Amino acid sequence: MTQGVPQPGFKLSGLDPLFHSPVLTFHLPEAARLNPQLLREIAGIRASDPGLARSNRNGWHSRDELFQRPEPGLKQLCAMLLGATAEATARIAPDEDLMPFGLQYHGWINVNPPGAFNTPHDHPGWFWSGVYYVATPAPPPGADTSAGAIEFLDGRTNLLLPDQVDTPCMRSKMLYRPAAGTLLLFPSHLRHWVYPNAAASDRVSIAFNVRFTKRAAPAA
Repeated sequence: MTQGVPQPGFKLSGLDPLFHSPVLTFHLPEAARLNPQLLREIAGIRASDPGLARSNRNGWHSRDELFQRPEPGLKQLCAMLLGATAEATARIAPDEDLMPFGLQYHGWINVNPPGAFNTPHDHPGWFWSGVYYVATPAPPPGADTSAGAIEFLDGRTNLLLPDQVDTPCMRSKMLYRPAAGTLLLFPSHLRHWVYPNAAASDRVSIAFNVRFTKRAAPAA
């Protein structure tokens, strides 16, 4: 039976975001200054690093040594990435005492030339994953509007049909088109992929993973 909007009767006393997969968006005010420096540093690294084969297709994936790199721009960015991770953790777990935990992290650089993309994947064993966008060239007029975008895929089953009420928590996928200077931070279990780059120049991003490890108790 189809009915109209029900009349209020119950008083709402709680709303729990069960099995919540937060995607946090940060913007870097210094991006206009820092990104050109990052592009120069990345070009130098790419010239001497053949790269790795991971989820990238026709693109370049650096070695997982981002946080050990000596370049000043990358060092500055890495410090800010960890700062954003700390803020995100405080937002989702405000009552958690993080002092007993240490941090483990690694990161890498992605360069997707025209036509390159990343296949669906996740990052098992980590807590947070993030992507900072250094260069996001616009696709030409008439190109697929999804070109170069990142899409997150919901691993749950039995989701609502697409013709029902539209709300992000009930969708099976969400697409983001971040601009240069944007950082996306999300749970590492959240599956995602990147659409082919339809622009005439490289799409450049910096990705990383973070997890928490309990520190050993001090000796008695």
